Amino acid sequence: MRVFIYAENLNPTQLKRRAPEHKFLFKAYLPDHTIHFPRFSSQWRCGLGSITPSPGERVWGAVFDLTDEDLKILDVYDGEVPEGAFRHLEVTVMTEDEQKELVTTHAANPIGKFRVKDDYLDFVGKGVKHWDLPEECIETWELFRPRK
Repeated sequence: MRVFIYAENLNPTQLKRRAPEHKFLFKAYLPDHTIHFPRFSSQWRCGLGSITPSPGERVWGAVFDLTDEDLKILDVYDGEVPEGAFRHLEVTVMTEDEQKELVTTHAANPIGKFRVKDDYLDFVGKGVKHWDLPEECIETWELFRPRK
């Protein structure tokens, strides 16, 4: 199954643990969406990134081929959120050369608005850099850094 992955699941260490048989296909963005933090992570002790509609914005990530077993493991989130915290959606992403592709992704069933921490953003940033996503993606995630 072709799955659009974003946020902390882009980190290669986590992706290998949660989807051991993943195969990278291409970089892409989800148009008219943005990142928000509607679920709390017991592991990170902060909000987890998810997508939400937002006209004119976009969320960068990558599309991977995942097995059904990979998807089941990914959905469990290492037990850091309750079962059913995330749902699957079919979405149309845009490739780097502006081709439309229908893929599956996941989005949180929101329960609130949570703050995010630097260590979580650093972890996401490692994934963004590993997959060589555009500078725009790095800048977007940096905007979420807590002000000191």
